[in-house]
Amino acid sequence: MTHLQRITLSICTRNRHEDLERCIHSISMQNPQFPVEVLIVDDGEIPETLLTDFEIILSNPNFELHYYKKQIPGLIHSRVETIRLAKHEVILFLDDDVELASGYLDRLMDLYNRYPDAAGVGGRDVLLGTSFIWRMFCKVFLYGSNKPGKLSLSGYGGSMTLWCLMKEPFQTEYLVGCNMSFRRGALLDLQPVPWLIGYSVGEDLYLTQVARCYGQVWLDPDLKVIHHQSSQSRDKVKQVAYSDIVNHYYLLRENGSAFWRYICLLWTSIGLLIRSMLRKAHRPKRSGYWSGLKFVITRYRGRFTHETVVNHGKEQTYR
Repeated sequence: MTHLQRITLSICTRNRHEDLERCIHSISMQNPQFPVEVLIVDDGEIPETLLTDFEIILSNPNFELHYYKKQIPGLIHSRVETIRLAKHEVILFLDDDVELASGYLDRLMDLYNRYPDAAGVGGRDVLLGTSFIWRMFCKVFLYGSNKPGKLSLSGYGGSMTLWCLMKEPFQTEYLVGCNMSFRRGALLDLQPVPWLIGYSVGEDLYLTQVARCYGQVWLDPDLKVIHHQSSQSRDKVKQVAYSDIVNHYYLLRENGSAFWRYICLLWTSIGLLIRSMLRKAHRPKRSGYWSGLKFVITRYRGRFTHETVVNHGKEQTYR
């Protein structure tokens, strides 16, 4: 595998100009000794004057700014367009409301050269921590696996809260979308899927799943960002909550998961619904979780009925 010294840094954005400007400022504070293409993939409208400001901010000659206005809305389409447009083999996806820690780009490049067979490398959000109550929720309702690099039985990445406790890079089944990178070659097969629309809950798990077909994926706890999680230009809370359950159903299906894992998803969905009832801050999600739970129950019942009829009188074996 060749020694890598180039990065395409893609910022997929939609009408969050202040967040985007803060992100660009944090990129400008990096001092890479290699070429970095900064590619803004826009789902909204950015004034020409602001783009001119970005060119001035990114004055380091190793930065090259490109802007692309998309025609088809949706985050998954932004990812696909990035793969098509990227100049370099390593693609780093950043959310527009992220700030990079000092030395982020240099460390990322070092990691790809340390792990030449890696298909992807990601970092962590320093604002994301853990607590005893959260760990109990993850354990009881199968939202986490209690292993930092492993998805839960229901397909959720709740154990990412353990990343802050890790000291060394480790292999992982999932990355977090606010700062995740992949080799371009590992994502050439990526295609938009109809269930990933709008805010696209779980699309980071989907991308990681695709990339893992081509090599190992690593998480470095010292590869740090601050993710401000801006509420501007996100889908409605109810829709996000609904997608949080429904999209994990489709992720299990894409992965050819065993039948019993859908039962685990039902249990996790019940846990999310209960949590939204008990915590005032999460009550706006309640109707979305309830709709998502009904969706999974309906699909689960339909699949069970179909497979019982088709395989009547036969020994049934699930993958």
